[in-house]
Amino acid sequence: MSMSFDLWAVNPGQSDDDYFYGSASIAAAGSLSLSGNTIGRNGWGYQLSITSDGADSATVFTVTGLAVGNLDGQRTTEVIIGPFATVTYSSTYWSVVDSIVASSSSVGGVKIGFGGNLALPRTRIKSVYYVAGTSGNITFTSQKSNTVVLRLGTPSGNVTGLAFVPPDGILTTKSGMNDFCVVVASGVVDSTIFCG
Repeated sequence: MSMSFDLWAVNPGQSDDDYFYGSASIAAAGSLSLSGNTIGRNGWGYQLSITSDGADSATVFTVTGLAVGNLDGQRTTEVIIGPFATVTYSSTYWSVVDSIVASSSSVGGVKIGFGGNLALPRTRIKSVYYVAGTSGNITFTSQKSNTVVLRLGTPSGNVTGLAFVPPDGILTTKSGMNDFCVVVASGVVDSTIFCG
């Protein structure tokens, strides 16, 4: 018996604050040399993070890449104002980042990575494994319609659980193009989402 779909897994809550650009000063305006570019295989991703230890709010970062949920392969561009001795996040959820261009040199050290909540492309949720710390939930929300497609309640205590869903899975979005689902977990120590 053969499978008619590909099954893949992802762990929410991943982050890497220097995945694209390590902790270093930006010497001059221009394209940054990126140390990585693909966040999520299978089209999942996170928000881009920019961390600065100086006053870099005069620097503008132009990010170009593939946004989560963009099924036609067209590239998206977002302009992000640099942070003032803190971290700032993109509004776009990125699966692939092709380039980051800085408008000027930085005042201090800068790191560019990813974090925040997980974003899933159009896919089917097959099951969810979790380790609960305190009572909470794992919520999957389709962004175009702002509709909760699945909410799993998690108990308190160090409890593990495996939530199975119907055989065909639960579709993360109803519309195909430029739609995606954001996963928000509370009270969960660790989790794995199986999709296909």
